[in-house]
Amino acid sequence: MAEHTFGSYLAKERKRAGHTIRRLAKKAGKSSSTISRWENDQFVPARDDALGLDKALELRGALFRKWEGFTAESTLLPWMQDAGKLEEAASLIEYVSPVLVPGLLQSPSYAEIVFREGQPLLPAYEVQRLAALRCARYEQLRARNDPWVSAVFPVSALLCVPEAVRAEQVSHLLSLEKVSLHLVPEGSALIGVITPMLMVRLLEGGKAASADHLTGNVVYGETDDFDRLTELVKRAFAIALPEPQSRKLLEELP
Repeated sequence: MAEHTFGSYLAKERKRAGHTIRRLAKKAGKSSSTISRWENDQFVPARDDALGLDKALELRGALFRKWEGFTAESTLLPWMQDAGKLEEAASLIEYVSPVLVPGLLQSPSYAEIVFREGQPLLPAYEVQRLAALRCARYEQLRARNDPWVSAVFPVSALLCVPEAVRAEQVSHLLSLEKVSLHLVPEGSALIGVITPMLMVRLLEGGKAASADHLTGNVVYGETDDFDRLTELVKRAFAIALPEPQSRKLLEELP
């Protein structure tokens, strides 16, 4: 039977090679928990890690080609690909999300809820695949250009999910490096922001923005409707709590 995910393929090849998770972790220079998360599709390995796994399993490029095919599959929604291009070219990223935790910062179980609710016709394995791809983005960006990330989103984005998912997501947020979190407290709202927005400062100079819509993502250059979007982002950060208060609120969430 064909493997639907990179994790299932990795697990099959590890067992075929006669390795335990612990032994493969040692050969690949990774922790056992990391290998386990990859096999369970909680995260997708970065490019260098995929090459390391291929070498450790002596697959002569077969596993790496599987990884390339998996990460290149076009079933990702267009807005994910467009925003991803901006993220990869950015030295500074600012997110404003009126409802949910921004995608780049989502934990596995939180991302699965988002995809399951937003794409109800997708099979379970595809939901898991998309969630794993989304959750791998943070580490991939850190490996490529290590941008600074600031994010505004409402505290209700955490209160609306089951307790176990909330606990995982909060722990994940607090563990992220070079990420500035700004929560919009209960009783306040991002009234002018009706869709997730992304503002970036590009590595090569200049700025750009994108906004999600039901049918896709729209990218804006500095000559488009950029000034209005910039003002919306400024107002969102002004409404949200400062970084220290936001982290304190996260730590105190039930």
